[in-house]
Amino acid sequence: MKTGSSDLRPFKPFQIRWAERLGLQECPYLIRWTFLFFGFSVRIHHWLKSDDNRFFHDHASNLVSVVLKGHYWNITPIDPNKNPSDKVDITSFSYGETSIKGVLENRNFHHVEGIFNSIRNFFHMRESIWFSKAEDRHYLSIPKEGAWTLMFEGRPRHTWGFYVNGKRVRPLAYFHKYGILQTKNYQ
Repeated sequence: MKTGSSDLRPFKPFQIRWAERLGLQECPYLIRWTFLFFGFSVRIHHWLKSDDNRFFHDHASNLVSVVLKGHYWNITPIDPNKNPSDKVDITSFSYGETSIKGVLENRNFHHVEGIFNSIRNFFHMRESIWFSKAEDRHYLSIPKEGAWTLMFEGRPRHTWGFYVNGKRVRPLAYFHKYGILQTKNYQ
């Protein structure tokens, strides 16, 4: 059972990677096309399944992601030092006109809709685009229909990783310790 990327070459200043399968090779969670230009990248992602939802992760660089077709939920922490399933005491949390008090799982759900899903989305693109700093923590929940995205990444600022109990863990160490979670849709 082969895991990880189908392209094991290190990234170079200028490179094109075509239909790279990420995750378990027999059933990847993502297929991507990458165009690297001296530290900057443009990526087309065909999301088939959700990210690993056990812990939040960050990225190596700032990015802009545009959902072209389909939709997903970008899930961010309420408390960045806690895991997604940890309980967080919310004493005064407001969402629009709704005020919530109590204990919740450490997850904020942000729905991102494809610009080509409808003519309305095409003219109201703000619901189809999200910006992320390299240090922002999140994971994606992909519905069974999947999603297509276009992502623009800046130059790498640091190495990316998962956040386990508030501590950053590099991907290889993380997968070695926790294994590959081949997520299902709607995680």
